[in-house]
Order: sequence, then C-alpha cells, then structure tokens
Amino acid sequence: MFDQFVQLQDRIVALLDRAEAILRSSADPDIATLGLTRWEAARILREYQLFKHNRIFDPIERSQDYRAPKVRRMKAECVRFGEEFRNYVLKWSVVSILDHWAEYQPAALEAIAGIRAQLAGERASVAELLENKSAAA
Repeated sequence: MFDQFVQLQDRIVALLDRAEAILRSSADPDIATLGLTRWEAARILREYQLFKHNRIFDPIERSQDYRAPKVRRMKAECVRFGEEFRNYVLKWSVVSILDHWAEYQPAALEAIAGIRAQLAGERASVAELLENKSAAA
C-alpha cells in the first residue's frame, strides 16, 4: 500500500515539475498548458486524497488503535489543504492568468511549494503510520 501511496505522490511531483518549469521559463508562458495542468493537479490531488482516506486513514481510524487520534488530525489537515487548493483552482479558473501574470506566477509557485511541503510531511507521517520507516527517507 505504501508503494501505491508513493506512486501517487511521484505522479503529483512530476506534474508540479512540469508546471514549475513553465512558470519559471523566460519565454512567453504557455497559458493553455498551465490551465490544463491546474485542473490535472486538482484531479490527481483529489485521487490522492481519496486514496489516503479510503485505504490508509479510514481503516486505522475504525480500528481505534493508538494511531487513530493522529489519523484524525491528518485527515482534518488533508481536508483543509484540499479546500485551500480547490479555492486556488477556482480563483484562477475564472480570470485570464495572462492578464494577471504578475499576481498569478508567484501565487502558482507558492501553491506548488505548499503542495511539495504537504507531500513531504505526509510521506514521513504515512510511513510512520504504516511502520514503513525506511521509506520515509
């Protein structure tokens, strides 16, 4: 199960890498690709969230073992972070990012940094939950 979790994270990171390369490029921004990437990120992050909840968090929470309180905190943080990202996607889906590039570019880079930090923290926490400590490195 941890391998599937890591594979999902790796897919997200690859998508973030592509978006970041466009955002940092000195060439004219590829607005169409950024828009598609934003929606693809929303889709894969939702898939990732459902996987974590259904396959990792919910079974641990139902077991009511010593990990349940930590899992409840992780689920709440996951939901909060997911809502934050959905709000970001909605905000930038209704305006022309080209017309607002000076505001959009740093906001997008900040969102990417936030996702990367969230993924790193979750990898270590989930490895610990699943007692897969060697994979947390």
